[in-house]
Amino acid sequence: MPEIKAYDDAYYSMTWLGPKGYPENANAGRCYFTGLLGMYRLNGESDILFADGTSGDGFSFRWWSKWGCPAFNGGKGAFHEIWEYTSKALGFDLRWEEDAEGGFDEAFAKLCGLIDRGIPVQVGLHYSHLLPYGAKTSPRLAFLHSIMPPTGFGHHVVIAGYDLAKGTVTVFEPNDTMPHSRYEAPISVFRRAWEEASQRDANGFAPWVDHKAWDGEWTLHDGYGPFLMIWIEPGRDPAWDIAASIRHSFARNIKILGGEYPKPYSVFFSQWQIPRYEAGAPGMARCAEAIRKGEFEDALKPDGTREPLFAKANIPNHGVLGRAGAAGYLNRVAGEMRLRGLASGAIERAAASMRASSDIFRELRYQSDTRVGGDMLARIADHELQALASMREAWSDVKEITTARPRRQPAIAAE
Repeated sequence: MPEIKAYDDAYYSMTWLGPKGYPENANAGRCYFTGLLGMYRLNGESDILFADGTSGDGFSFRWWSKWGCPAFNGGKGAFHEIWEYTSKALGFDLRWEEDAEGGFDEAFAKLCGLIDRGIPVQVGLHYSHLLPYGAKTSPRLAFLHSIMPPTGFGHHVVIAGYDLAKGTVTVFEPNDTMPHSRYEAPISVFRRAWEEASQRDANGFAPWVDHKAWDGEWTLHDGYGPFLMIWIEPGRDPAWDIAASIRHSFARNIKILGGEYPKPYSVFFSQWQIPRYEAGAPGMARCAEAIRKGEFEDALKPDGTREPLFAKANIPNHGVLGRAGAAGYLNRVAGEMRLRGLASGAIERAAASMRASSDIFRELRYQSDTRVGGDMLARIADHELQALASMREAWSDVKEITTARPRRQPAIAAE
């Protein structure tokens, strides 16, 4: 019964703490990335907020006035772009696969082989099937199980063990806290959940009932096929250099926060019909203004009713957590600049702005009045526009980070 015990210590929770967070309502989010953060830690990267911010996810925002809800995540593009870029920028070798040609048998054999090598695997699945098993050991998951419908719950979890004799897999739930995050589920149930991540049935692409409403219809999940697996090959590139990583990711994060990413081709349905959309902090300010003017309303459900845009139809948890990662990234950048005798004040101001953004997102998560939510979003946008201006101001100094040698080695924090 192979199990990766070291993942217990490497596990990283994306459950935010405090009022209306854990344990009151146990809000969390960004399951598509949390498992990888634990894997980075397992492979030697201890500064998880820096790793998180390197992804660009916490600097991201986009919205379509006619196409559903604003998204406080996504980085430069789709999830796999976050996985691939961040891993490379941190000196790790990421792999991902989906839709195994040989179906479940081939995919499960690959999964077991990775675990045998000591490699935990993040998987995408139809989590509604696994939730009852997690609810047996976790107060938070028991709460979710009590309030969530039985359909439409796509999710990413980490598989770090299996027992063929018992017929179980060991699951780590990213949006919980230890020790409740770890539980066992039957392989037969895991198989069904992993297979049903597919968006297609005999009639083509099928929406997930109770997932997220969009223009009066239920929507698909995240667009990946069945048997999705994401993992990090062991070890780190010995030539990896944090200064080079910062220089590249800082410029990229400026573009994400400034609305230059994602590029239009990342969202088109037709080469000749690329929809108008807004992105970054400037786009967020315009989104807030559209809400204030009544041009952007709560999400329309199939039964004709509407869901509150921020409290139900969207997931501002992603803003809470992503902006905390962005602030942590900027604080690390500022520290590395100071080590090299370079100016860090503008970067520190940007970090404070992103932390303020994260704090307001905690309140936005529970705002059911969309007009009030629009006002809060405008405040968030103001902070992020300030962060953008500060990052642009700092760029001329950050460009020098690869040529300035550290004056001293960073102190190792006490455990």
